[in-house]
Amino acid sequence: MDIHSEKFEINFPYVFETYCNYYQNSFDFFVKYNKAILEATSESYKSLRDSKLKSHEIKEIRNVMTTKFHFALGEKLSTEDISSSLSRMVDSWLNVIKASGSDRYYNYYRDYLSAWSRLFEPIRDTINRTPSDAIKIKGDFDLHHYKPIDKKRHKTPLLVVYSLINRHYILDLLPQSSVINNLRNQGFEIFATDWGTHDLYHKDMELEKFAHDYVGNAIDKIKEITGSDKVSLFGYCWGGLFSLIYAASHPENVKNLILHATPADMSQERVVVENWTAHLDADKLVDILGNIPGWFVNLAFILRNPVEPFLKYLFFFSKSRGFEEIQQFFAIESWLYDSGPIIGETYREIVNKICKNNLLIKNRMKIADHLVDLKQIRIPVLNILGLYDDIIPPESSRPITSVVGSKDKKLIEFPTGHVGLCISKKAHEQLWPEVGNWLAQRS
Repeated sequence: MDIHSEKFEINFPYVFETYCNYYQNSFDFFVKYNKAILEATSESYKSLRDSKLKSHEIKEIRNVMTTKFHFALGEKLSTEDISSSLSRMVDSWLNVIKASGSDRYYNYYRDYLSAWSRLFEPIRDTINRTPSDAIKIKGDFDLHHYKPIDKKRHKTPLLVVYSLINRHYILDLLPQSSVINNLRNQGFEIFATDWGTHDLYHKDMELEKFAHDYVGNAIDKIKEITGSDKVSLFGYCWGGLFSLIYAASHPENVKNLILHATPADMSQERVVVENWTAHLDADKLVDILGNIPGWFVNLAFILRNPVEPFLKYLFFFSKSRGFEEIQQFFAIESWLYDSGPIIGETYREIVNKICKNNLLIKNRMKIADHLVDLKQIRIPVLNILGLYDDIIPPESSRPITSVVGSKDKKLIEFPTGHVGLCISKKAHEQLWPEVGNWLAQRS
């Protein structure tokens, strides 16, 4: 039944009961959560006492304490007790929303914000971004076309497939830290998906729509523009999932496959956010909210280490910084919290099929009744991960290399975190030239 036309009557006793349950579950979670923070803090101080520092430099002390706090808190927040407590709190919150009828008003409000966000997208996608032509593609998204600077072009064009979490411009954050610009300067002709800001109208789009139709539509358009028979795919985070599924089903259209911090194997020890996600009732979230709000995901990342957002500002401004450093710092901060709604049905499938049941890496996942067999991927594959990534841990990405059927495959484990893979100076000096060389030899 259409939520916009559904007749709704409030059962006040039931609403009161759901509110009471929500406050009870919230209290239970935050008591356990704060206890975990206090225990992690205690272990942090204990690690400083037990460590044998050769000096008493503030930087060295800070590194010892923050590292211990981060790992100790991660272990405590990933326990079954806290994860289940969080799940109960979210579940009771959803009951309040449904019982009070505020889900309808939330969706109206969310669509209103999405409309405003779309008005500012042209500005956000232009300032400090690599120049590109926006191309309309069959379906509800745009394709950015970045032309190479070098006259000597590589034969095969490259399609960057972005995630649905956060905006697409992380690979083109600033001119001096743009992966797009780095590869463009190496002579590649690059295209990139822009999923835009979706509203409730798009909530029923399934994983098949993105992994088959939308990626397929983009490839068809690229082949039409460039005259190339095949396209190389570059999948960023969840975009790597779309790329894996498409490459396994349509190998005739894909020349090479590059994966960037792609979460595929959830059988290993999960990081905090992955573990929390696995405990949530994704079906209930989607059924009540439609699309998953960006703030919901942002809050989860903040709660995984609530001290980090405050300390990074304190540490960053503890010494003088140049203009470029300050510009990059705030550009990253803007991207981190620039999160639009995540398509509900796609979120449901990824959580249930991949995060909870780990079907993709087992070659047992079906998309629209078609089995996704990663062994059918026999094209060259380059798998890139960050050794210190606490968002998509190495254990989640590493097994892809052994599961795909390719003989020509390579794993790069770079010593940095999730965002550092994209914007760090070391990555631009070492990682992306290596990626470009790998791709150039196969284009």
